[in-house]
Amino acid sequence: MTRESGRPVVLDLGCGKNKVEGAWGVDVRREPGIHVVADIEHRLPIKTSSVDVVWMRHVIEHVRDLIGLMEEVSRICRPGGKVEIVVPYYTSRGAFRDPTHVRYITEDTFQYFEPPTDYGIRTDFRVERIAYDVRKPFRWLPAYIQKRCRRYLWNVVDNMHVTLRVDKVGTP
Repeated sequence: MTRESGRPVVLDLGCGKNKVEGAWGVDVRREPGIHVVADIEHRLPIKTSSVDVVWMRHVIEHVRDLIGLMEEVSRICRPGGKVEIVVPYYTSRGAFRDPTHVRYITEDTFQYFEPPTDYGIRTDFRVERIAYDVRKPFRWLPAYIQKRCRRYLWNVVDNMHVTLRVDKVGTP
């Protein structure tokens, strides 16, 4: 994978049939639009510091070794790269109904991937933005009330959108 005419290298990990337009599709099964067949639970066959943007939409809640995956994503991203994640919010019905989900994700989950990381995690991410798919009627409430509702009530938020920035210290 190389940049073509200055265009960024974009990967969509675990995309299945719903790949982001213009991205390289990476999935465990060969399907139309998949460019790289790989199990994202293992080392990715992608060159270190070669990717500008990584998308993971409704993927990380299915991954048993989330730390390993995040270390791989950190490895393949260029300094300044961006990681876009969409995941069911931990208090949503969607987080619980799918029997293939192996974990629940909160906004605090991503703190563990920011330096200095705990537990020897080798990632260099900085949380840039977190947004929520707030359900009706909560979406019309002021932000500070939405926050309290999302923290203390169920089914206020369906999904969480997280943008991480790659801050590889000391890497050209």
